[in-house]
Amino acid sequence: MSKAVTTQAGIGDLHGDFNQIAFIARQIINGMATSAPAKVMAVHDGPNGWTVDVQIMVNQIDGKGEGIPHGTIHGLPVKTLRAGTSEIRIKPRVGDKGLISFCHSDISVVKKTGDIANPGSRRKFDWSDGVYLGSFHADGEATSVIEIGDDDNVLIKSPTVALQASDLVDITGPVTTDSEYRVGGTKVVGIQQGAITAPTGGATIDSQARTAINAILSAMRTHGLIAP
Repeated sequence: MSKAVTTQAGIGDLHGDFNQIAFIARQIINGMATSAPAKVMAVHDGPNGWTVDVQIMVNQIDGKGEGIPHGTIHGLPVKTLRAGTSEIRIKPRVGDKGLISFCHSDISVVKKTGDIANPGSRRKFDWSDGVYLGSFHADGEATSVIEIGDDDNVLIKSPTVALQASDLVDITGPVTTDSEYRVGGTKVVGIQQGAITAPTGGATIDSQARTAINAILSAMRTHGLIAP
């Protein structure tokens, strides 16, 4: 885990009760973990969701003003957007840069039980008691995007979008595709084909067959399978 490094006292910090008390207060505050940007070093699957190992991105400073990198903080839970049995989640990736919020008290028992519990120890504002809130810094363009623009339109961009509905997918409004529709991997509807001329003339005329063919062509035009 990461350990806070506090600065040394200057000459002015030793003069007078106020300066000494102020220095002690600053030392205590410097040891408190509140929130910090962090880099994801590892991602773990678990029965209660993902956890991440992270490294704080802002170095500590020693008395000489030299930077001291933080160590790795292990096993921080990852925030998702959840209510009841509904959830929107994004799995972190190694190398992501996000924000961590650190809790007032030891949350180790709450992490294990998922319920109200006493703190696991008397530590306060400790680096071990953080929650990863998600990425805030982007490296390169995202390949999977859900975006709501200022025109209230929703853009979903991804190499593959999978819908798994246990009951029904209900769509109100027109659906547009520039490719094809498949059922069980088999193409059932594709791009509109060219017009087909209704049968005319010929030496032998089967009126019943022509009536059926014209009805089929009409239905195909109505459904947009062939051009008018």
